[in-house]
Amino acid sequence: MGHTEPEQPDPALWRGLTSRRLSRRGLLRAGGLTGAATAAAGVLGAGGLSAVLAACGGGQPEAAAASDAVGSARWWRRQKLHHTVNFANWPDYIDVLDSKHPTLEHFTDLTGITVNYSEPISENAPFYASIKPSLERREYTGYDVIVTTNNDPQLGELISNGWLLPLDQSMMTNFEAYAGSLVRNPPWDPGNTYTMAWQSGWTAIGYNSSLVSDPGDSVAILFDKKYAGRVGMMSDPIELGSVGLLAIGVDPATSTESDWHKAATLLAQQKKDGIVRGYYNQNYIDNLKSGALLVSQAFSGDIFQANLQQQYRGLQLLMPAEGGMFWTDNMCIPMYAQNPRDAMTLMDYFYQPQIEAVVEYYNDYVCPVPDARLVLLNPSGWAAAELTAMRAEIGKPPSVTADSALVFPTPEYRARSKDYYQFQGAAELAAWNALFEPIAAS
Repeated sequence: MGHTEPEQPDPALWRGLTSRRLSRRGLLRAGGLTGAATAAAGVLGAGGLSAVLAACGGGQPEAAAASDAVGSARWWRRQKLHHTVNFANWPDYIDVLDSKHPTLEHFTDLTGITVNYSEPISENAPFYASIKPSLERREYTGYDVIVTTNNDPQLGELISNGWLLPLDQSMMTNFEAYAGSLVRNPPWDPGNTYTMAWQSGWTAIGYNSSLVSDPGDSVAILFDKKYAGRVGMMSDPIELGSVGLLAIGVDPATSTESDWHKAATLLAQQKKDGIVRGYYNQNYIDNLKSGALLVSQAFSGDIFQANLQQQYRGLQLLMPAEGGMFWTDNMCIPMYAQNPRDAMTLMDYFYQPQIEAVVEYYNDYVCPVPDARLVLLNPSGWAAAELTAMRAEIGKPPSVTADSALVFPTPEYRARSKDYYQFQGAAELAAWNALFEPIAAS
């Protein structure tokens, strides 16, 4: 069909909608939201997203389903493979062996589709700012697949502006067969209309077990005066506010503005009492490793990877009884992508257990394909050859990844996974930030 610009849906459909490793937790700033992002204010509420789905093919009226709108079933049937796909991801977030990516090479061998893989995303906000001008001009961003996080506002703005292509559900056969419950039909994208998980993780609590003999089973450890001056908290207001809500016994996903004030009061008192050594982005992990911090809010993948090194075996992750905040980095297709069918083929390819086992052996984040664990424990065929070669370079047995609850969650960990609050408008996001940003300020 050639590299033609996909049709843009009628702008009226979108008008009025209300709705590591370097750090993947970019700061949320209400003042930085403009245009439709102000309406979206981060992740869309159910009402706003329902309107989007109705416009683009997820639970839409019959007339819309039969339309030629971009992303409709009829539109997808017209798309052809171009045998190339441009994939933008975060640094060091895919399998590597001898400076190559085995899964991508295998994909090309199977499909004949060449993958132009790049790593331009170090935080959600700067990357979004780099592609937004092209989207505003209704032009190709240069990427057919991008990866963005559910609890930062950029995903909401992409959806609310109509800048993500509704996925071809008929091409998600591996996803339907193997996707785990934590990433299927997620609250940030009901029905997986626009996104498929790449990797996930928790923001929970890291501690030094050689210095903290009895961490308990509660988020209260972050507020314990016996660790005064040795506790790390996140500088991201979303992460900071969420743990404050957990500490007062409130589920962040169903919290109210009154709850936010109570959580902010507790966090301000924690700071006043001298319990907090500092408010960190990514460098908390260095302070945990050095012993400057005994306890800290932490990302699950960071703790897992540190624990693989002999000198940091004492670093452990505590998933508190109150819960850990569950986040997901999502694959999606920007509007005006030149190779959408190739993009769908690539995205669904990663939901095969053999493929995901190889990715997971390298990444060690929460795996979106539970059956990949069985491949890691008993590899065969292509995966066996690749895992053997990668083990010679990395060193760890595949069973270390397979047996980790931080990669393949136990029922207890799944039950303790908490969703972030879904902001319903700019006023809500501004109110949240006004409460929690000053606490993290020096």
